[in-house]
Amino acid sequence: MLHKLSKNFVSGIVLSTIALSLTATQATASEVISINATNKAPLFDGRCDKEEWQPAVKFELPAQISVYLMHDNDSLYVCAKGKAEDYTVIDIYVENAKTGYLHNLHASAQLGERIFKGKEWSESDRWNLNDWSGFWVPYAGRVESEDGLKPKFLKGSHREMQILRKKFSSDTWNIMINVSGVYQDDSSTSFSYPDKAVDTDKSTWATFSFAKQSFSK
Repeated sequence: MLHKLSKNFVSGIVLSTIALSLTATQATASEVISINATNKAPLFDGRCDKEEWQPAVKFELPAQISVYLMHDNDSLYVCAKGKAEDYTVIDIYVENAKTGYLHNLHASAQLGERIFKGKEWSESDRWNLNDWSGFWVPYAGRVESEDGLKPKFLKGSHREMQILRKKFSSDTWNIMINVSGVYQDDSSTSFSYPDKAVDTDKSTWATFSFAKQSFSK
């Protein structure tokens, strides 16, 4: 399945040989996007262009950014693929259907989680991961600067994340995806799906379901 996104439109959803076209304004909460199943968990190695990600639903964002989603019985797997010059930071926002709280799972040079309970986002709980993990931006040593030595981080790796389905125990998840640390027109920027989604407003997010699929042995 292929979702073509930009800042102003979403187009080209393809399932097998069936093609559909959506505008961003049509990607409402009433639309349920099916996440494809896989029978093999991916290796978290900072790459999502291998055969193991072939079953995934693929979203194409501007600036040559791609996001892949797939699942098995236990987990949702996400991978954001950027360009060689990108850091490719990913934030996954998921509504907890039981509590109504919004969760922000963040993967950059650190992994962390914030929770929104209706007033403001909590401080990030870094490295204390509850039912999820990810491939963070790798540390690559230090570099000289005017202010002395500063940490250097590896560009070009892909950002992978695994979320146990029991964390948000429901067959459908309300989700917003944001990819930042990417370069377009010589400046760092970010892109979200849905295009005009707001991190504190779940009504602007998209609804995803976990497709049921059997595999031959």
